[in-house]
Amino acid sequence: MMVSSFHPFGAGKERYGDDRHPDLPWGYWMVSSGSVPGEPPLIDEDGREWGSVREAFWIDRLGLPSIHSGWMNGIMEFMASYLAIADGRFVAPEERVRDIFLGDGHLDQFFRAYLLAAGLVNDTDGRPTPEGRSVLLMLIATRTREDATEGVGLDWIIANRTVGGHSERMAAAEQVERRERLAARMAHRFATDTIGNDPVVKLIGLRITREIPVRSTLWTMSWPDGDRFARDRFYLWLLERIDRWDEWSEMVSRDGARALTEHFMKLAFCDRFVAEGFAGFDGL
Repeated sequence: MMVSSFHPFGAGKERYGDDRHPDLPWGYWMVSSGSVPGEPPLIDEDGREWGSVREAFWIDRLGLPSIHSGWMNGIMEFMASYLAIADGRFVAPEERVRDIFLGDGHLDQFFRAYLLAAGLVNDTDGRPTPEGRSVLLMLIATRTREDATEGVGLDWIIANRTVGGHSERMAAAEQVERRERLAARMAHRFATDTIGNDPVVKLIGLRITREIPVRSTLWTMSWPDGDRFARDRFYLWLLERIDRWDEWSEMVSRDGARALTEHFMKLAFCDRFVAEGFAGFDGL
């Protein structure tokens, strides 16, 4: 009979509930030595000082390098959302792969194996262990003000599927909202929308009938991965070319929606060469 040698890395030999209170946030045993109660540095039971509870969890418990602490907050937020989803209800593997990892089954298996190796989820049903629930409590309690504007769970995961940080996404969204109000007066205009859970940009045209003028959607582009930041940046790109909107609407009416999509692709490559300082083929 084979004997399993599995043991959660970064954990003591005792079960978490044997030496820690399972209903309190992870790191509750640390003591503040700052001039103001609760402020860092925080001192653990071995006398080591930490800048935050998250830092202690990242470096000491998970064994991740301090040199990559810049990744810490985003990964901790994703971990909190994953644990919250797993703690709230049973999530079937198919649903987990589709909603959380965009259909990437290997990434789902790797992340679950990582949390299993860390002793934060159970091998049987994938729910958080007592320590996993304590970690979830800690991560929720130590969120930044910016991150706290988005709920923990699938909403946070979808909102952060982008290269942009929170401040960049908020700034882009505010610009879109402000400028969209001005564009609303145009007969033919682009607008942002959400269809299902997918962010969308659509071209709305004004069609004159015998009875009344009717607005209809002439063209759409969606981001199935939920990347609202990419959608907003594309809309801001369109706004810089607002003088072309009427002509683009005529293109769709004349040549079809695909013609406009192909036209945008050509323009995108032109912009790319300009941004990179490409001056033509003379120097080749």
